[in-house]
Amino acid sequence: MVVDPDNIKIYRCATWTEGTTHGGDIDTENEIPDATAQNVFDNVTDQERIDGDTEYRKVFFRNENADNWANLLGILTQNTPATNTGISILAGGSKSKQSVDSDALSGTFTFTNGGSSVTASTDVSQECRPGEKIFNSDDDINTSAVAIASISSDGLTITLVGNYSGTGGSGKAAKLAPITASSFVTPDSYEHADALVLGTLAEDEYIAVWHKRTVSAAGNGYDADNWITSVKSS
Repeated sequence: MVVDPDNIKIYRCATWTEGTTHGGDIDTENEIPDATAQNVFDNVTDQERIDGDTEYRKVFFRNENADNWANLLGILTQNTPATNTGISILAGGSKSKQSVDSDALSGTFTFTNGGSSVTASTDVSQECRPGEKIFNSDDDINTSAVAIASISSDGLTITLVGNYSGTGGSGKAAKLAPITASSFVTPDSYEHADALVLGTLAEDEYIAVWHKRTVSAAGNGYDADNWITSVKSS
């Protein structure tokens, strides 16, 4: 069967209020309407335009079809037309938050000091995604966190972009560092090297895309600034 686009829904995260704790899991009580003013970011105030401003929003794409929505990639098919603003994106799981550590990921983990692989006792592929940063929260603080390069299809093996310099050991708890420490990207085609790899969503499964809006200081105002984030099967 063909996946019906009308059954792909976009929702807010659980803590939608702008600020340090913005993020967390999906809020299925608050669907985000398509092509509606201020449906994700609020208007840029005159003071924000003068001083410059950076804000974050975490939105979830949920597959409400009976069939799998497979091998998903996420890109920016249109960035903002205003010359003093820009949107960049990052894949997100269900745990990450804006400026504070996430809640603990499910299960336990094995970290290796000097190693680039972390193993999990349970599937965490929906809780964390490539680009987010993970660390051993039993023994270390988030300055030890390393970005995730990839996650195995069973969600049990996390490959890091570099070696973990923190404390090794098994049976450890893990958290994600604040999303503000992660690197956001601006892929503009599905062939782009930075296109977000979002996996496959079965019925009622979901995945997040973090959005970062940067407003440069002393820019001109712009009426009806907008952008388009697109997700499709590769």
